[in-house]
Amino acid sequence: MIRRNDPLALLAIAAGTAMGIFACVAPTDIPYTAQMRLLLFLVPMGTLVLLMYLAGPAAFVAVTRTHVVVANPLVRYSVPRSLVDGVGGIVRLSIELRVSGHSPIPIAALIPGVGGPHRLTLAGYRRRFNRIAALLDDTPATLMVGTVVRRYRYVHLVLLAVDVLALVAMVLYVSTDPLNGT
Repeated sequence: MIRRNDPLALLAIAAGTAMGIFACVAPTDIPYTAQMRLLLFLVPMGTLVLLMYLAGPAAFVAVTRTHVVVANPLVRYSVPRSLVDGVGGIVRLSIELRVSGHSPIPIAALIPGVGGPHRLTLAGYRRRFNRIAALLDDTPATLMVGTVVRRYRYVHLVLLAVDVLALVAMVLYVSTDPLNGT
């Protein structure tokens, strides 16, 4: 299995978590209520941690005897080994799984989630391309008949929806200005 371990995303997760905890327990002279502090500090920090998780370790690719599983942050593909035609896309600086009878599936675990595709050189893409090709070659295959199964990663979608609702609630709560009673 290859999991996207983007150092910038992991650093942002650690920093965002620490800043959110510190903001809640640190004494302050600002006359915020506990609810206001929770909204103004934890919700944006939670958003940062969630987005960095999705840009980092949420993506992986796994090769088993029967399937290749490509789990991008919001969609998961399960492809029978008999349908896999290899890996391609190095020319366009993207890495994708070629599948017969299906459009190519991008492998987000091999592309940086933070900073975009500009963070890797052509040699970096070639190294990542070789890693997935070696994983496909080194894992013995038991060919089986099947189709490409595409599933949404509902937990990640629910986390995003909850985060958007929390951000909207924060804006509505702050716009009512509870400190002045308006």
